[in-house]
Amino acid sequence: MDDKFMQSMERLLNLEKEYIGKLEFAKEMNDNEKIIHYQGACEGLKVAMSALSPYLIK
Repeated sequence: MDDKFMQSMERLLNLEKEYIGKLEFAKEMNDNEKIIHYQGACEGLKVAMSALSPYLIK
């Protein structure tokens, strides 16, 4: 597997972990604007990872 591809997947996974943590914090603070922002960011990362996942199978 291409090193750049694997680095990209790792970066996406790290971003997802980071955003999930920030989302949980926003929920604790009841900050609706940030909750919506980080929920959208997490969904976008899931879409990006699902688009790249077929290349992991090869």
